[in-house]
Amino acid sequence: MHVKWFDQLVADIKSLKIQGAENIARAAVKGLARYLKETKKAVPKKFVNQLLKTRSTEPMMQNAIEYFLKHAEPKNADKILAHLLTQFDRADKRIADFASHLIKNKGTYFTHCHSSTVVHAFLTAKKQGKRFEVHNTETRPRFQGRQTAKDLAKAGIPVVHMVDSAARVAVKNCKAVLIGADALLSDGKIVNKIGSEVIAELAHERDIPVYVLASSWKYAHADAAHYKKHLEIRSSDEVWDKAPKNVTVLNNAFEFLNPSFVTAVITEQGIRDPRTLGRELASRR
Repeated sequence: MHVKWFDQLVADIKSLKIQGAENIARAAVKGLARYLKETKKAVPKKFVNQLLKTRSTEPMMQNAIEYFLKHAEPKNADKILAHLLTQFDRADKRIADFASHLIKNKGTYFTHCHSSTVVHAFLTAKKQGKRFEVHNTETRPRFQGRQTAKDLAKAGIPVVHMVDSAARVAVKNCKAVLIGADALLSDGKIVNKIGSEVIAELAHERDIPVYVLASSWKYAHADAAHYKKHLEIRSSDEVWDKAPKNVTVLNNAFEFLNPSFVTAVITEQGIRDPRTLGRELASRR
């Protein structure tokens, strides 16, 4: 059965029209719920696989799809979808509440790429009456950092936006680094947007705390070896369209973040050392 809107959903995720691990997870389960309601039939495995292949190293979508398909039927699709999205919302709120206490009045903070969870934390701190500034990097080649800058500026938070190669300048006078995550692994390693580790290392060298904000829905079943093989490498055209002969353009989208550079991971369950959190999440599977 061919479903045009489903093809468009897959295309939107692949092209980054829908971006951010949580936004992708939400869009995926909404698509599955729509299919169940419209067809009154079980979702074909090929449809599920198409979604999973768009982000093979983003466990939040994988975990959300697994949960949805385990509990949902055509007659209760809306109910299960609403329950799942409520869980996401509650996790976001708790993370924002925890993280907002780390954001102090008149401080300067750094973030990289675009994380709706990190943005939520900054907005929560703003609502608490705190005045602060955010430095962020543009995040080439797709410039996801611009979305972060727009979201914060719209809320009246001053933003200093810099090119990626200015990361040292952007970080050095900050009180803390707050970044998101695409995956949390059992050994404490974190998968996030390319550039995250060098930023964390720069901060670590200057004794600037690094906080990773991520829902426990981002815990990965697979180990680091699996992720090393499957970290997304996107089209070279995003970096340099029609590059000259003998020039190979490598467009890695994600990388591992060494837990030794991370002060703590903040989930809806609290503030944890990354290795401790990895063991806790692994024991609950």
